[in-house]
Amino acid sequence: MYRTPAPDLGGAPPPALRLARAAHLEFPRGEHRIDDAFSARHFTDLTAAHGRAYRPDLVPGGAGNDFTTMSRRLVEDLGLAAEPVGAVIVAHATPDLDCRHAAATYLSEVWPDGPLTFAVGEQGGIAPFGALGLAGAYARRHALSRVLVLVLDQASLPYDTGAGPQGDAGVALLLAADEAPGIRPSARVTPGVATDDVRAELARQLAPSLAEGPVTLVAGPGIDPGRDVPDAVAEVRTTAKGFPCTALWAELAGPSAAGERPVLVDRDPLTGDLGVCRTAGGTS
Repeated sequence: MYRTPAPDLGGAPPPALRLARAAHLEFPRGEHRIDDAFSARHFTDLTAAHGRAYRPDLVPGGAGNDFTTMSRRLVEDLGLAAEPVGAVIVAHATPDLDCRHAAATYLSEVWPDGPLTFAVGEQGGIAPFGALGLAGAYARRHALSRVLVLVLDQASLPYDTGAGPQGDAGVALLLAADEAPGIRPSARVTPGVATDDVRAELARQLAPSLAEGPVTLVAGPGIDPGRDVPDAVAEVRTTAKGFPCTALWAELAGPSAAGERPVLVDRDPLTGDLGVCRTAGGTS
């Protein structure tokens, strides 16, 4: 049973959670099969309901990586299974490979103390920004010492997704509620920002970071650097193509993240939701 305590309404909010560890993995073609009779019926019904065609030929060999497999590898890569984690949040843009498997269910049994686990989806590439915000909120409300955010992309779907992922990848962000020095990702989602307003909104949200010194901005696939980025930003980098969720957050697992403390930015083209994640400490 999940019990919700009363919120703490007194005093200033604590600082953003510290990024204790991070990992980024790209996966070879997976072996989880979706060419059985149940999967054929499931995908036929699913695609028909949305006016699309079931295309098993888009999944070579009839198999791929499901989110459970990728989550397991990320947890093992960070060596987390033997350490306490209070909550695990899975963020993704595309659906999982197999509806019979759920990464959140698997993750709830990895640790003996049974952390709270759930997923954030249906938000495109902005899902990880929302997941980070939820990680901080749950840690504050429940006095959690550590929260794990898993960001996942997987490309093996037997129907046309348009500009979907070009491969399978995952990013793990282990966040700690402590006073140790380090990167403190502070994410914010602003809903429904019109294309013509992105530049001004970014200038407003980046003002605290710009006041601290030169800013390196990492632009996700929904950001047009020439159109959207304010002139005051010192450096702009774009992310690798084909990984709508993970490419941006892989920046936090790279060796330069601690020195640069970049600002991560993306926008969902359908909803206009704008995500901004400052990493220089504090809240945005």
